[in-house]
Amino acid sequence: VQETLRVVHRQNQRLTTLVSDLLLLSRLDSEKKLPVKNICCLQDIISDIVEEMAAFSMAEGVTLAVDLQVKEPLTVLGNEEQLYRLVLNLVNNAITYTPEGGQVRLILKRSQEQALILVSDTGIGISPEHQAKIFNRFYRVDEARTGQSGNSGLGLAIAQAIAKAHSGNLTVDSQLNLGSTFTVFLPMPS
Repeated sequence: VQETLRVVHRQNQRLTTLVSDLLLLSRLDSEKKLPVKNICCLQDIISDIVEEMAAFSMAEGVTLAVDLQVKEPLTVLGNEEQLYRLVLNLVNNAITYTPEGGQVRLILKRSQEQALILVSDTGIGISPEHQAKIFNRFYRVDEARTGQSGNSGLGLAIAQAIAKAHSGNLTVDSQLNLGSTFTVFLPMPS
């Protein structure tokens, strides 16, 4: 009975997360652009994510490194909670799909009037035929990736929707067995 209750509880948690993710996507789709924008410091977001993910990266045997290539505070207009979720999802995926002994780098830089956040890993990579589809809802590359507990195939769709809601974009550059780099482009206020 106890084991059955634990299974029911885990499934309930997964369904709750799935419904929450679908509601967020629906809200982002209907709003197109964020109605309320606040000044968000990207260095602060990155620092908080590194702090949150430190234990997970150590447990996975993956080095988590940060490379802040700007000295002044880099700010964008947006929703800090959503931006946090976007970058956290990318870092979590990078650690999850990087073998023990690998590295995940979180890079922040500026290019003209855009802030760029790069999440680069030495992980398993994504083949070219899958790269165009990974931002689709419920898309999963293969069985090796679906074994992750709670993986609904919505994480990258949510990340892309958040980037677009901030008038930005999310791209991927990847090679099988060599790793991936996800780049978030966010416009900076003038």
